[in-house]
Amino acid sequence: MSHFLTEDQAAFRDAAQAFARKEIEPIAAQIDREEHTPPELTQKMAEQGFFGLFIPEEYGGSGADLTSTCLVLEELAKASPAFAGLVSVEMILCPEVLLAVGNEEQKQRLLPKSASGERLMAYSQTEPSGAGNTEFHQTKLTPEGNAYRLNGAKLFCTQGEARTYLVMCRTEREGEKGYGCVIVEREADGFAVAPYEDKLGWRGTNTGGISFTDILISPENIVGDLLTANQDIFVSANQPRFLGHAPTSLGCAVGMFEKTLEYVKERKLYGVPMHTLSPWSDRLARAWNKIEAMRALLYTSTRLFDEGRRDLFLGSTCKAWLCETAYEVCNDCLQAWGGSGMMDSTGINRYFRDSRAKLIAEGGTEMHTDIIAKAVLGLV
Repeated sequence: MSHFLTEDQAAFRDAAQAFARKEIEPIAAQIDREEHTPPELTQKMAEQGFFGLFIPEEYGGSGADLTSTCLVLEELAKASPAFAGLVSVEMILCPEVLLAVGNEEQKQRLLPKSASGERLMAYSQTEPSGAGNTEFHQTKLTPEGNAYRLNGAKLFCTQGEARTYLVMCRTEREGEKGYGCVIVEREADGFAVAPYEDKLGWRGTNTGGISFTDILISPENIVGDLLTANQDIFVSANQPRFLGHAPTSLGCAVGMFEKTLEYVKERKLYGVPMHTLSPWSDRLARAWNKIEAMRALLYTSTRLFDEGRRDLFLGSTCKAWLCETAYEVCNDCLQAWGGSGMMDSTGINRYFRDSRAKLIAEGGTEMHTDIIAKAVLGLV
């Protein structure tokens, strides 16, 4: 699809491809095995300017379009889907939340540090009592004089090297209840990070729970309107968030496919080259078709976004279909490896495990299917 790209888009993609091959690929298995992303890798990402790619120039970023950002994430995911998933939160979700509902002081304070990698951010919403359904969440912001107190707990927060957290919570104002967003610094009194989870897939993302005990929140750390920030974020930030998650699944499928293709071309089975056996050549052809369809849907959608179309339906369609299809591709490719694919020593099964994790991360397929169904039925 190179002939559809601008010179800038192709340059960003090529830079990410070179970075992934040099810096990520050699340690991708280590990241998965040790469930840890080296801080040096994060720093190298910052030095390349990738964290600020989607951030406007006036806030220290490159001001690149969403298509360029997704091309970068796809290349990173070919080497390590888990690492790409981790940095997608920093590159798209957190900046978009601030750009959507933050005030000018908050943007000037936080976005340049995020773009440079000086102080990375994380976004925290999921809770034990309600998963992603905010109606049942318990984390609450309570007024106290001219400030507020935050109490509660969150699950499955993708943290990496984050120092600043955008936390969703129940709020109230003059007796009226709502749901809003606050800025919480990791050093705040009452902030605690639980031990990181040992996960099936998406290992190395530093995923874990966080809790808040009587944390003092000053007015300048309230993001947007106390009562409607969640809806504003949902409408404005979630389309690029969901579109930005999709290339990590596409890259996961491509990475698995490329390694499987080389394996099938080199291996002999039953005394003949494996690729001459129709069951395996057919599997590769079907996988290729799915990858090309994934790529077409994703980059058509990002181009529409870059041209000004704002449609959550489109973001959910990409997120749900690409994640499901990437899992199918990785499952089919894993079969070609036979018993070797089950062994950690080949480094192949992590693609399969990461593809499975992506059916849940950034909203499960069921949530996105519900959004799509309501749009199709004209209910939203």
